[in-house]
Formats: sequence, C-alpha cells, structure tokens
Amino acid sequence: MNDSPLNIRILPGAEVLEHINCAYVARRFFNRSRSWFIHRLNNNIVNGKPVSFTDAELRTLRYALRTLSNEILNYSSNLPNTQDMDIKVYVITDQTAIDLITDNDLDGFKAYLAEDDTLYFPEPETFATEEQALAFCSGIGYGIDERAPIERYPLRSCEPADVPFIEAIENY
Repeated sequence: MNDSPLNIRILPGAEVLEHINCAYVARRFFNRSRSWFIHRLNNNIVNGKPVSFTDAELRTLRYALRTLSNEILNYSSNLPNTQDMDIKVYVITDQTAIDLITDNDLDGFKAYLAEDDTLYFPEPETFATEEQALAFCSGIGYGIDERAPIERYPLRSCEPADVPFIEAIENY
C-alpha cells in the first residue's frame, strides 16, 4: 500500500457505513476499540499522520460486512411472512410497456396506460420469498440470445424500482 491513506468513505455505496455499529465491528472482527476503528474509517491524524486500513484490515472489513449482510439476510428469512408480504411478479409482454420500463420512464408508462384501455396484464405470480421470485424470473427477459429485443420483462414487488410501475398497473 502506498503512503497516502485510503479514504473508503468516497467509494460507491459508502453511505452504508452510517448504519453499522462501529464498536461492534471493531470488537468482533478486529478485536480493537471503537476509536481505533473510527480513526481508520475517517483517516484521522494519529501520531502526526493520517491513518487508514491496511490491506489485511480491508480484507477483514470486507469479510465483516459480508458476514453481517448474510446474518441479516438469514434473520430476515426467519421473520413470518404474511399475505401482504408475498412477492408479486408481473410478466410484461407488451413491447412499448417494456421499453418504457427499461427506460425507467414512469410518466411515459402512465401516459401509455391512460391512452390505451385495451392493454392486458395477466394476474401476477406470487411467491413467499425473494429467492423463489428470483428463481421464477431467471431467464425471463432474454431468450437464448441476449442481443435480441426483450420479449418478456418481469416486475417484482420486492424491487423498489419496480413498485411504481406495479402500482400503475394495479390502478389501470
């Protein structure tokens, strides 16, 4: 590693650092104090020079974040599922609708729905878990050749970007 400190707070997705318990991560994964961890996280000056994580400490931090992520995912799978928590998957086959969705053009999508009252959207498939919904969706969207136009596009209620389009369909 070079002499300049690595500022991990400028990396894409660094906002997640605001949601972790630094004292817990420092103690569990580094066997260090919260202040030691915070100094490196913020590139604070220690003994006259800025500090950062070493290459080995970065590997440990990556492991720690992945471990916590897996533990949270595993725990969330144990939470009871209620009827309104089912994952809905709409498979869209209308090419214009697909183009508007893939362009993330919600206003255009709503206008398209408003101008054509003959569009047909089948009832959604429902799944108890995201994993089941993802398994159902695998392969939908592209056929054998990914260069070909998308003929079927899945919208999943567990995907925040898809929710406004699903709401537009359900209000159609």
